[in-house]
Amino acid sequence: MTGFVAGVARADITPPVGVDLCGYGARPGPSTGFHDDLVATALYLSDGSAEVLVLACDLVGLHHDNVAALRRDIEERTGVAQASILIGCSHTHAGPATPCIRYLGNTDPAYFARLLRTLVTTAGEARQRAVPARAGWARADLRVGINRRQARGGQIILGVNDGGTTAPYVDVLSVETHAGTPLARLFSHAAHAVALGGDNTLISADWPGAARRGIEAETPGVRAMFLQGCCGNINCGERGWEGVANQGRAAAEAVAQAVARTVFSDRVQVGAARVPLRLPLADSPTVPEAQVAVERARLHLASLPTSANRGIRWMAEGAVEWSLDRLRLAEAGVHAQTVPFDVQALRLGSGALVGLPGEVFVEYALRIDRASPFAPTLVAAYANGDVGYIPTAAAYQEGGYEVVDAIRYYGTNMPLPESEGLILNAAARALAALA
Repeated sequence: MTGFVAGVARADITPPVGVDLCGYGARPGPSTGFHDDLVATALYLSDGSAEVLVLACDLVGLHHDNVAALRRDIEERTGVAQASILIGCSHTHAGPATPCIRYLGNTDPAYFARLLRTLVTTAGEARQRAVPARAGWARADLRVGINRRQARGGQIILGVNDGGTTAPYVDVLSVETHAGTPLARLFSHAAHAVALGGDNTLISADWPGAARRGIEAETPGVRAMFLQGCCGNINCGERGWEGVANQGRAAAEAVAQAVARTVFSDRVQVGAARVPLRLPLADSPTVPEAQVAVERARLHLASLPTSANRGIRWMAEGAVEWSLDRLRLAEAGVHAQTVPFDVQALRLGSGALVGLPGEVFVEYALRIDRASPFAPTLVAAYANGDVGYIPTAAAYQEGGYEVVDAIRYYGTNMPLPESEGLILNAAARALAALA
């Protein structure tokens, strides 16, 4: 086929009941039931000379090694170049444990192997189903996300920062056949999928899943697919199952508003650009400092009451392991470590999609969008892997969970503040290459 074509495919990736869920410490146990389905949706787009493929998954995240293997396998199956494949996750905290996060749940190897095979198959099906199409972008107001970095008592806590920065909108790429039959609604908003708390043990896609179901109920036959925005410092505002429903409904209504104002075109240029980075990491503490941290972690583990649930115990055991890792690096004199960080941009007609692999702060999305030659520019976090929190340079001075504590669940040492400039520059280069 020549001209603009699109294909979409969907797969159920719901794990079996009994797998560990991920995203919270202190969870009382493994999953005990199923509330709603988890899915992976693939969207293939080609303008006849270039092609791209986007996979959106109801998962907490994926490790960059898994993404590299997926890209290789998808390229082999479909012919789409690895640099043109974006794999994003919704970051639901009621989904199965995966290898990108440590100490908060064990990955089920049989389920995870089946998941990876399913993602490759689904990508192939999307390409096989390509038909002549048209597409268009729109942005609508949406305020599910709230800034969670609250100042209290001279410290930053996880709370509610009413005056804090958010991205109060949803970006929507709508794709339909030449005849006007809806194919896909690719949408993104920045808000942690944490309406369900750490006491929940039911499998769920959280509020993004409710939004997806609402969009698809409104337009039968369409496939809605969610890419999580840069929500490293953004939570959703409502909690519980009612919060899931309310925020999903609000998102679905905002997507409908965006679709109503979308101008469709069958002359859609696509392209891809990729700038691989190595973010510099902070060095470990000195040997004496690291030894003190190890002893403190061991004392905390030993002090746990017998009533402590397995999630609490796993976190304490993980703190010991993490402290020992830092001690080993200090004793070996290891310096100047780096972590891979893949900055990817896809041109999709008049708009663009930028993928960043981590729990990226919302300010990155706003700055990239402002400087972009494309309107809108959707910036998705948790894309092509998850290396942990990526704060702004200014946030390092403030401290808080994302800066100080969370790295133990992802790696050994935090990226340095100068990572901000490297990431923003790479995103600008990728977008400029597509313009």
